[in-house]
Amino acid sequence: MKQFSGIKYRPVCLFLFLALSIGAGTVQAQIPRRLVDPGGPVDELFLSQNIVVTSSVSNLPAGNLNFTIMHVFGRVDEGVQSLWGVDGPANIRFGLDYGISDRLSIGVGRSQFDKLYDFRFKANLLRQSKDGKMPIELALKGDMGIMTESNGFEFSDRLNYLGAVMLARRMSDKISLQVSPMISHFNTVSTEHNGETDMHVEEKTHFAVALGGRILVNDRVALLVEYIPVFGDRTTATENAFAVALNIETGGHVFVIYLKTSDYLTEQHVIARNSEEFFRGDFRLGFIINRVFSLN
Repeated sequence: MKQFSGIKYRPVCLFLFLALSIGAGTVQAQIPRRLVDPGGPVDELFLSQNIVVTSSVSNLPAGNLNFTIMHVFGRVDEGVQSLWGVDGPANIRFGLDYGISDRLSIGVGRSQFDKLYDFRFKANLLRQSKDGKMPIELALKGDMGIMTESNGFEFSDRLNYLGAVMLARRMSDKISLQVSPMISHFNTVSTEHNGETDMHVEEKTHFAVALGGRILVNDRVALLVEYIPVFGDRTTATENAFAVALNIETGGHVFVIYLKTSDYLTEQHVIARNSEEFFRGDFRLGFIINRVFSLN
C-alpha cells in the first residue's frame, strides 16, 4: 500500500511543484515591472542635504528627521603648536531638519559663534526625471538667523537672512553639479564674534552664486567641491569662500570631512564675513555628521 500510495501521489506532487515554480517565476517577473518607474525622480543627486556649507537640492523624505553636527576648527596654518588648528577657537552647530513631505523640509539650528539660532525651509519645485523629460532639479531655500549674544543690539538688529535658488543636475552616475544664486542680508552693519567686535560688515546685502559638485567614487564615498563668489558691493577685506570635502555614507549616518575657509557655518555669514583665502593657506579642518531617523 505504501508503494502504491507513493506512485499514486507522485504525479500530483510533481504537478504542484511545477505550478508553484511557474507561479513564483511569474511573480518575480512582475515585481520589476511594478516597481520600476522610468519617469520617476533621479535619486541622490547628493548624499546629504548639504554640499559643504551650502545646501544641496537633496531633501528629506516625508516623516524623516535629520540630526546634524557641524564642527570647524582653527586655521591649519597655525601649525603643529596648535595641532594644525585643532586647539584653536572652534565653531559648532547643532541642527534638526524634518521632512514634511518628499519635497518640503523645515529645520532649526544653533551655532556657537554669535550664539546664533537659524530657522530654515527647503522646497523642491522640480525633480530631475529618469526619462529625461525634466532635465534639472530646482529647489528654493530660505533661512533666518537670530544672534542672541549679549551685545546691546535691539532685536531687529540681530536678524539676518538668506534666500537661495538651487539648480542642479545629475550629469551621470558619478557626477552631479549645482548652481545656487543667493542673497544674504543683515539688519545691522556691525556684529560681534566671540564677544568682541572683530568684523565690521559694511554692506548689509551681498549677492553670490554658489557652485558645487560631487564626484561619486563608489556607492558610499564621494568627493565634494564648493566655491562661493560674491558679486557687486561687498565688505572690505572679505574673500570668496572655497571648500573641498570627502563624503562617506554608512547607512543611517553620512559623514563629511572637509577643508574650508571661514569659521562660520551658515551661508549668509560665509558670504558676508569670510576673510580667508583658501589657496593662500587660510583654510580649516572640519566635519559634519548627519544622522537620519524615520518617524513614520
